[in-house]
Amino acid sequence: MHVALNKFLQELESLSPGFFKQIECLYPLKFNIEVSSMAKFSITLDHDAETFNFSEHPKPIFSLQLNIFSALNALNNRKIPTQSISGDAETALILFSALANIDIDIELLVYKYFGDIPALMLRKVIANKSQSQEVSLQENKASKILRSFRDISIRLDRLEHVLIN
Repeated sequence: MHVALNKFLQELESLSPGFFKQIECLYPLKFNIEVSSMAKFSITLDHDAETFNFSEHPKPIFSLQLNIFSALNALNNRKIPTQSISGDAETALILFSALANIDIDIELLVYKYFGDIPALMLRKVIANKSQSQEVSLQENKASKILRSFRDISIRLDRLEHVLIN
């Protein structure tokens, strides 16, 4: 089964002008993606057709193998571990860096094309990450303040020692 990606890619181009110019030099692209226990799927990007396939290509240019956590992390942080890329890693990195430079609302696109449940799951993952980052920032601020108090205490002890002797 094939799903046309023409409208989706046109929307990406409208959100980030110049996106196609960055990846057109890589055409034709045929790559497989495997995420944990999900069935493998593939994407074909060519001048004639852009399709999402629910089967894998027999001879892809590169393949991407991720577990569910690294896939969500890749969506959120826009970073894909290089050890998960097999095949032509240079082409993969050029494509993924072009995708990473697009400033889009991923949650909105997931909602629009995949429905509300995947969008809610993505929102929950992103919210949990931002809360943990806030907690770590507060912990860093507290440790900086405690470190400065220790430094002041040490200086006071040294000053007291100098004044007594």
